[in-house]
Amino acid sequence: MKIKICIFLILLKTAVFAQTVTLTGKVSLGTSSTDLSGTSIQVRGAKGGVMTDVGGRFAISVRPGATLVISHVGYKTVEVKASGQSELSIALETIDNTLEQVTVSYGRQRKRDITGAVSKVDASSVQDVSATEFSQKLAGKVAGLQLNQTSGMPGQAMTIRIRGAASLGAGNQPLIVVDGQPISSDVTGGTGDLNLIPPDQIESFSVLKDAAATALYGSRAANGVIIITTKTGKIGKTSVSANAYYGWQSVPKRGRPDLMNAREFATFMKGYYEDRITYENWKNAQGQALVPTAYADPSQYGAGTDWYSQILRTAPIENYSVTISSGNEKLSSSTTLNYFNQSGVLVNTGVKRFSFRSNNEYRPAKWVKLGLNLAPTYQIDHNTRGGNLAINGNRQVVSGAEISSPLISPYKADGSFNPSTTSFGMYALPNFLQQQLNMQNNMNDIHFLGNTYVEIEPIAGLHAKTAVSGDLLTQDFNAYYGTWYGTFGAPPPIPQTSTSAVSISNNSYSWLIENTVNYTRSFGDHNLDVLVGYTSQKWSQNNRSITGTGFANDAVHYIAGASTTSGTSNAATWTLISELARLNYDYKKRYYISGTIRRDGSSRFGLNKRYATFPSVSAGWVASDEDFFPKRGVISYLKLRGSYGLTGNNNIGNYTAITTLAPANYVFNGATTLGEAINVLGNPNLTWETSKQTDIGVDINFLRDRITLSYDYYRKRTTDMLYPDPIPAASGYSTIQSNVGEFRIWGHEFSVITKNFTGDFTWNTDFNIAFNDNKVVSLLNNTPIGGTTRYSDYNRTAVGHRIGELYGYVFMGVYMNQSDLAKYPKEATSAVGTARMLDVNHDDTINISDETFIGRTNPKYIYGLTNSFGYKNFDLGVTIAGQVGNKIMNTNMQNLHNLDGIFNITKDMQNRWRSEANPGNGLVPRTLSNTTELYRLTNSSWVFSGDYLAVKNITLGYTVGANALRYVKSVRLYASAQNVFMFTKYPGQNPEVNDTKDNQTNAGTDNGSYPVPRAILVGANINF
Repeated sequence: MKIKICIFLILLKTAVFAQTVTLTGKVSLGTSSTDLSGTSIQVRGAKGGVMTDVGGRFAISVRPGATLVISHVGYKTVEVKASGQSELSIALETIDNTLEQVTVSYGRQRKRDITGAVSKVDASSVQDVSATEFSQKLAGKVAGLQLNQTSGMPGQAMTIRIRGAASLGAGNQPLIVVDGQPISSDVTGGTGDLNLIPPDQIESFSVLKDAAATALYGSRAANGVIIITTKTGKIGKTSVSANAYYGWQSVPKRGRPDLMNAREFATFMKGYYEDRITYENWKNAQGQALVPTAYADPSQYGAGTDWYSQILRTAPIENYSVTISSGNEKLSSSTTLNYFNQSGVLVNTGVKRFSFRSNNEYRPAKWVKLGLNLAPTYQIDHNTRGGNLAINGNRQVVSGAEISSPLISPYKADGSFNPSTTSFGMYALPNFLQQQLNMQNNMNDIHFLGNTYVEIEPIAGLHAKTAVSGDLLTQDFNAYYGTWYGTFGAPPPIPQTSTSAVSISNNSYSWLIENTVNYTRSFGDHNLDVLVGYTSQKWSQNNRSITGTGFANDAVHYIAGASTTSGTSNAATWTLISELARLNYDYKKRYYISGTIRRDGSSRFGLNKRYATFPSVSAGWVASDEDFFPKRGVISYLKLRGSYGLTGNNNIGNYTAITTLAPANYVFNGATTLGEAINVLGNPNLTWETSKQTDIGVDINFLRDRITLSYDYYRKRTTDMLYPDPIPAASGYSTIQSNVGEFRIWGHEFSVITKNFTGDFTWNTDFNIAFNDNKVVSLLNNTPIGGTTRYSDYNRTAVGHRIGELYGYVFMGVYMNQSDLAKYPKEATSAVGTARMLDVNHDDTINISDETFIGRTNPKYIYGLTNSFGYKNFDLGVTIAGQVGNKIMNTNMQNLHNLDGIFNITKDMQNRWRSEANPGNGLVPRTLSNTTELYRLTNSSWVFSGDYLAVKNITLGYTVGANALRYVKSVRLYASAQNVFMFTKYPGQNPEVNDTKDNQTNAGTDNGSYPVPRAILVGANINF
């Protein structure tokens, strides 16, 4: 028995040694003798590994038949099977990331062939970032691309700017092109919305910044172009992927208004009436100089009602999608189904979206392609739209809740709603919780994008393509305002005769026909690419609105139940025709020159002003390909490029060039007669807004592309700016659309991408920063825009200043004593303890002439930082974005700092001036009647720094490989947090807020927008 055991152990030992062998080898660069030290050598499926030494050599123990994975930053990964050899010689090829294909205007180009300023983001590179819309994934990813989440309203798209604002009043949103189809919205209510495209449908995202890159889109490219390429089928087996996440949203504590609670408010109001009794001889209705009972004993109150929290909730969010892709030599197809449901953090709000996309291409012969892409979307908005198609219906609720009395409960003792939230002496306010819970505003959208094309290649290099696209939008809006509905100054219930409902139907469509011919040819080292084309587009809209009043009860709120109805309808249309051409030439893929030209004709201008031409020219030089350039130096790639070109803007009303009529009544022979009168005064001399832009850039790769750096400097000059120009009231009209002047924009963009670690542990960093500034050079008649009234006129645009700077009084504190009052200039109502403003014009009097510029609204620079980590099957991504140098005017302070005892206000108002012996902190005036108005006018005490650093996203994932699951290629499980942290001195909820969004002349104001939530998501990506 012992002999048998010994024999068994000897055989076992021999078998064990037979299972492993030691492989040695050397790794070098290509066919050269350059040794590659630090190369990772790993056994596929096993832990650990080795690195090559300074001579490029390695030794590793493997089992026969094992596969070695050889990888090095900047080189293509190689796999070698161990099949008996003992010595390996491995040559790695460099990865030329300049050969990457990028979607540009009317085609695709290799990255190294592009001479314009273009940035590309692949969906695969941000797949680890979970977001409710694709633009959120891009936050902080592209230099010069500013993405602001101005509202947390469900389904709300982000505000997008490329290189800052480029127009006064003709829009600043970039053109969005999806699979070659422009869908950008305009001031007349177009259908473009990046938010309507689910992230799971997108394959890549190109940002075109300079004129060389955008000029082929002519009159719609002044604000840059974003080109989205959706997923298509690939040749190979059918693949199925499913993505799902579920999450919870809540409003962070940071940024919530620091309001007085019930005891603090009662204490403030007690002091308010004590001061009125002392200084104003105030008496109650019974003629007694007594503090009102509600405020006489503040100790009876605790925290009271936090109205801001009452209207908020923790809200769920969910998203599910399935994509099926297949392809062969004849047919390729990709189909995505998506369901998205987001409840709002504001009670009784939310959005649901059902979307479908099918991209198909059929190749009946090698020289012909037929394509059909269909993308319908159905969206239901619940209480996220207001009384018309353009306003935010929740702003009044948020602002109203902030100033409601904390002494009042939302509910009566019997559980019914308190109709009013007003304490003694306060302004009459409705119960905003009741308002929001009863609100019935619903919008149903059906949006259909479709395009079909035929592309032929009759001879090698010659491609002719005809594409027909359609864009259809149908909107139905219905709202009801019952007896429960109240407004500022008019709490419910309202009489049945005042109940109302509105029903609005809006339909718009656009068709686009594009015919292009593209010819590419190489003659030795000379390469030529020529494109010519003709496009024609027509957009039409019609809408109808019916209003009903006087409903018998709140249970029946359809228009048919109204006692009185009225209605309106209108229609509009515009057309755009264009010819375009492009010539790209390069020599040895080293010297590049490109020229483009587009001529647009727009129906929006007068007969003699409808056509404009937009050319561009650009050049590039790949200096690193020169013979004199060191081949083994620190710099592995160097390219210089420059461009100059023109783009245009026709983003104005469809009929602003002509005078239009509208129905008007007049008296004739003692009777009212229906007639027509001029409604809008036209301007037949209106012409194109034009931007001339210069761009100089450099692209550098270091250490065999381990570090990639890009820099751009640009200058843009916009002339003939389109804006409604005020005209004398004696004309009978307030404004006329005009070309009002010129302004200039300039800036720098810098981005760097580094591959810090490879192997089991990977770490990549992407950093970018962009500086931007502007200056108004001229305005029509040198007349400033805005800042002409004392209330609700927060911005001014003037020659020598930036667009839309904040404008108002400079707050200097309070007149602390009689000496201050005698020393400093005064306003008509000034007294000891009242607000003191700066005497800007030094005339020893405070009046409207002392209003001045008090803050820039565009940041000095924006930046983004992304770190992506990986360890085996784990991945971690952290995205940071921020801005520096802008100011925000928190116009909520007009109410939250109101000292007239009519609203709840912020805690800092407790430090008000009450007497020379009790002067407070010197920053809050007294409550003396008829002296508080100046403090409520636009002034610098409402202006705060808009600087912030935001941790936009943190995502942690784990991927289960194909070997672990049958029938499944991979499963990735993840947890993600959006809007994680916000570091800012801004006291408001959201420093990205901008009430006017696309209008730069009124930028940088916060008037109580929908709160932006933090979201925690858990999800899975499954590939079959």
